[in-house]
Amino acid sequence: MDVQTDPEADIRVYSRARIFALMAVAVTAAAIAGLIFGSIRFCVGVVVGGLLSAVNFIWLESSTKGLFAQHLEGKRSIFPAARFILRYLTLGLVLWIVYELDLLPIAAVLIGLSAFAAAVVIDGIYSIFKSRN
Repeated sequence: MDVQTDPEADIRVYSRARIFALMAVAVTAAAIAGLIFGSIRFCVGVVVGGLLSAVNFIWLESSTKGLFAQHLEGKRSIFPAARFILRYLTLGLVLWIVYELDLLPIAAVLIGLSAFAAAVVIDGIYSIFKSRN
């Protein structure tokens, strides 16, 4: 007999997949708009920003799981938020390099980077209207 110890595990997997799908849709729409109204560089910048957004989301998820796992095991670290701060510093460094070397339009990269926020907002609006039925 299989006993599921975490009844919300399936919900989290579904939510994660839905967020990634919405991020992909947001990045694709922004990249197409950038290609139509901007340039190839702008389109590539949006895609690179979208990839950074996905990496940021995965890293955030990993850091959060690690922090809670550490807490559940009763371990205390000197600086528990170090992985969160390292994530922001790394992301800031990448953005600074893109800006300083003028590799891509920084606005395009930031638009792509906002894909996670757009996905969460779209998912929230969907959930609100879904729950009204």
